[in-house]
Amino acid sequence: MTGTPIERIKAFLRATEERTCDETVPTPHGVALRTPSLALVWQLNAIHVDDAAADAAVLAAEADEVQADLSHRKLVVHDEECGARLADWFGAQGWNVFRLLVMVRARPPDRPPAPGVGAEVSRRRGAAVLAAFRREQPFGWQERAVAQLAAMDERYQRVAGGRDFAAPASEPACACRLYTNGELAQIDEVGTVAAERGRGYARATVLAAADAAAAEGRDPVFLLTDAADWPQHLYRRLGFDVIGAVYEFLKVPLGRARP
Repeated sequence: MTGTPIERIKAFLRATEERTCDETVPTPHGVALRTPSLALVWQLNAIHVDDAAADAAVLAAEADEVQADLSHRKLVVHDEECGARLADWFGAQGWNVFRLLVMVRARPPDRPPAPGVGAEVSRRRGAAVLAAFRREQPFGWQERAVAQLAAMDERYQRVAGGRDFAAPASEPACACRLYTNGELAQIDEVGTVAAERGRGYARATVLAAADAAAAEGRDPVFLLTDAADWPQHLYRRLGFDVIGAVYEFLKVPLGRARP
């Protein structure tokens, strides 16, 4: 894979999602990911916008047409300038606007975690923690949504070699996933159950995954995080720097919650 780190990362994100969904369908301004079998997983039922000059209202109408059978509308814009241009219109129309920071591991963390706290764990253990975390989210009352997100994880397992990391390893309260294409690696789905927050488990989990990826020569090691939320500050302390962003525009009854 050639190109700058941000180009390689965005190509990986796109290719992974398109290989994980049920089918891809060309649209006038991009490519629709269609996954009727996991209709509540918005990530796999979205439109990747390719036309950087597309009009926001036209894209919204396109989503209404292409996603008419779904309970949500979702557009993903990997071109940062295009996403920034569209953000004000979608926000004014009541859509949720997410600016997702692309952060790469660039330096050592401010301090190491406690020895042995974070480690790679079995799929069963990782899945159990993520299910508990997801049930605490605004969409967590929908057991179908939790189950479909677990099915999404299994698909990613096959497509991008998913691995699970957690802390504490003996009785996990935080977990994340690690994906790779053999060159770069993504840390994803970081979640700590509410009762166990503030104990350094996210730090230990993320660093365990990042160290494992680096030891295998993956470069860059990256993650995505909401520019409007606090985890970005933790990731900066862990040695991650922002190199770009992608935008997601989402319209659902659940406000800012997003499976």
